[in-house]
Amino acid sequence: MPHGELVLQLRQLGLAPGGVVMVHASLKAIGPVAGGAPQIVQALRDCIGPGGTLMAYVSWDRSPYEETLNGATLDAAARQAWPAFDPATAGTERSFGLLNAFICRTPGVQRSAHPDASVAAIGAKARELVEPHALLEGYGPGSPLERFVQLGGQVLLLGAPLDAVTVLHHAETLADIPNKRRVRYEQPVLDEQGRRVWRVAEEFDTNGILDRFAQDGAMDAVETIARAYVAEGRHRAGRVGQADSLLFDGQDLVRFGKAWLEARFGQQAQRSIR
Repeated sequence: MPHGELVLQLRQLGLAPGGVVMVHASLKAIGPVAGGAPQIVQALRDCIGPGGTLMAYVSWDRSPYEETLNGATLDAAARQAWPAFDPATAGTERSFGLLNAFICRTPGVQRSAHPDASVAAIGAKARELVEPHALLEGYGPGSPLERFVQLGGQVLLLGAPLDAVTVLHHAETLADIPNKRRVRYEQPVLDEQGRRVWRVAEEFDTNGILDRFAQDGAMDAVETIARAYVAEGRHRAGRVGQADSLLFDGQDLVRFGKAWLEARFGQQAQRSIR
């Protein structure tokens, strides 16, 4: 697919100059594109123009999340050998899509300081989006996701599945529901002197905000909410390359997700069950 056709399809889907767009993409689903992944990034940037901003949830391919989760420990040798997270050089979580690696290698990219919840952004509001990003509440108030929503961001799925809609983790943190699951883990980061130090991270459990969404084989809350949102037709849909693609309004999606959780699992819902 030539560059110009890709740009046209993205514009038809709803991307426009000045937009703040968080992309989740499957290169396999999009299919052959002249110039490959760098051209997809360029097409996205051409659509939103110099006043726009492209953002991606990239995480870190060396995150010791599982190794230190909820009291798990590394032995002394492994702890000593584990590299510190450096936003300038760190790899990206491959399961979130290979396009992220190209975004992180784009000149001028900004990347947030939370290793596991790391986001990368290019464009006019890139620094505003990624800084600060504290190790506590990586997806909640004060996070890049909150700023993305406040800036009127759009969520773009280019052939990516509905469980990839990261901004719904922000809705999970805002929802007033009891028994939300919490996690604690450790991350090796660089201190002000450039030395590796281990710090504690704590947040709501993005792998299962409630016990019912954390069961083996169960659909998680993100996919469940995203399916309900799509069923209401509150999105735009089209083809980009060979990929079925969706565009969501971030503010509307987060409001919907918060209300969906509260209606089913909030205090009022619990009282009605009793």
